[in-house]
Amino acid sequence: MAVYKSDQQDILFNLNDVLNVSQNEKYGFDIASVKEILIECDKFVENEIYPTRIESDEVGVKMVDGKVIVPECLQKANKLFYEMGWYALGISEDIGGSPVPEALSAACRSLSLGANTAWSMYPGLTKGAMSVMHKVGDDYIKNTYIPKIMDGTWGGTMCLTESGAGSDVGNLKSTAKPISGKDGWYKIKGTKIFISSGESDLYENNIHLVLARTPEGDAGTKGISLFVVPRFKLNEDGTCGESNDVTCPSFEHKMGIHASATCVLNFGDEDNCEGYLIGKEFEGMQNMFIMMNEARLDCGMQGEAQANLAYELTKQYVTERVQFRTELINHPDIKKMMLKMRAMTRGMRSLILYTSNLFDLAENDEKYHDYIGLLTPICKSFCSEQGFNVAVDAVQAHGGYGYCTEYGMEQFVRDIKIATIYEGTNGIQAVDFVLRKILKDEGKALRSISEEIFKSSNNLSDAFTFERGVFSKAVAASQEAMGFIGKKAQNKDMNLVLQSCKDFLDLSSHIIIAWRLMESAMVAHEQIEAGASGSDKEFLETKIVDFKIYCSQYLVQSISLAKSIVSVEDDFATYSL
Repeated sequence: MAVYKSDQQDILFNLNDVLNVSQNEKYGFDIASVKEILIECDKFVENEIYPTRIESDEVGVKMVDGKVIVPECLQKANKLFYEMGWYALGISEDIGGSPVPEALSAACRSLSLGANTAWSMYPGLTKGAMSVMHKVGDDYIKNTYIPKIMDGTWGGTMCLTESGAGSDVGNLKSTAKPISGKDGWYKIKGTKIFISSGESDLYENNIHLVLARTPEGDAGTKGISLFVVPRFKLNEDGTCGESNDVTCPSFEHKMGIHASATCVLNFGDEDNCEGYLIGKEFEGMQNMFIMMNEARLDCGMQGEAQANLAYELTKQYVTERVQFRTELINHPDIKKMMLKMRAMTRGMRSLILYTSNLFDLAENDEKYHDYIGLLTPICKSFCSEQGFNVAVDAVQAHGGYGYCTEYGMEQFVRDIKIATIYEGTNGIQAVDFVLRKILKDEGKALRSISEEIFKSSNNLSDAFTFERGVFSKAVAASQEAMGFIGKKAQNKDMNLVLQSCKDFLDLSSHIIIAWRLMESAMVAHEQIEAGASGSDKEFLETKIVDFKIYCSQYLVQSISLAKSIVSVEDDFATYSL
């Protein structure tokens, strides 16, 4: 039976050798400090979080006497997560956090996400809600809610979705009416569905961020405001008081993430639910996007993290399992599958860590804000989708045992799939990528990042002649596809634009990940040339192999994806099903 294992060497290579996070003077971290934090986090994940993965999936969430009860095994892990300071990692010091480089924080978060995604959603969504409070909340919100959230007493959620208003948030029906004599407070009424971690006994109080429309709010998203709505009202001394008329009548029974309570929440059935306006009236969507963008990156990380762990567990299995008088790894098709899995999982990791590092770089250079906007839908869509594919390959490599629950592989498939759906389906991410992140700013961010990619590819040595050729063809094909889409947009042929968005996001994703693997391969090549030896050299050689495998097995798909765009002049909407 495989045991928990992470690829610490690859994570640290990304952080210290490729991204050089220790050089950020803001944090004052050296390479040894980065390594120490990562290793300690990994030990915590191995000893406290990973052991809950299968048990919490099998037990699932229960409704007992009208209360949502999570699997008992999560209580200890959640408590220690806060007590040992892991929740505070990467949070601003002014609210009691422990600032670290953003990429290091992401690497640690990825480890816990991979080990038990369902549990990680409780503190993950709590942190997202707290970020909104910290950035746009007034003193009352900051002083009342954040301290209790930081110490793990209270949790948080975001409440957008309603029946008939899923991705179409502007169609919501929830209302907020001002309470006479209570400045900032409103009566909240409505029902939200699919609320991840919406209710649980992990926390004493659940603090909901709720989108609702005030009486003066216009139709659509521009008329929506955001409110802080606690599960329980607060007494004058800050302790929990009576119910705030927030109830959870039911939760969803899902394909995966069984230990995460996906709730229906009713607000104001007894006309006694009170919420406090956070930010300005009618700016609810833009304030909620603070949390949504974090959640979308975490969705991508859910795919990346679970895929990386699935690969590590599968690697142990195929090197031990004997069939036809030799270990599985010695069969050419299995070896090829494993090499592809490693290239993809490491490629996704490099993208997630690079994007996370941009948050630090953006403090000194505005262009990196544009990069973050451009790469967020790629992280969410591509990593969730490819993470699912890697999980399917992990099941395949385990054969019949993979299809059974014994080795935990099928759970990866079930748990990852939702990441392609929630926080905006991958189709919506693709539309956002093309319409808002490229066409809206006339390709400014895309051109800027493309220039960096060209610069890197031009520096490839003769050791990468084949890869340089594939890269050139892929980039040329993407430019042709973008030209086609741009022309159709100018001619107002929007159906042709929209039906091409997903293919263009995917081909762009392959190029971006190939670029990140290219950067790693070039660093590895330099270190080998400088005299690396022993196990270090063996690892560095795998980084070169990752790039080569990705180019020959994945990057070539960009060319065919571009063809599928430019070769079609028909509006698919005119076809009958």
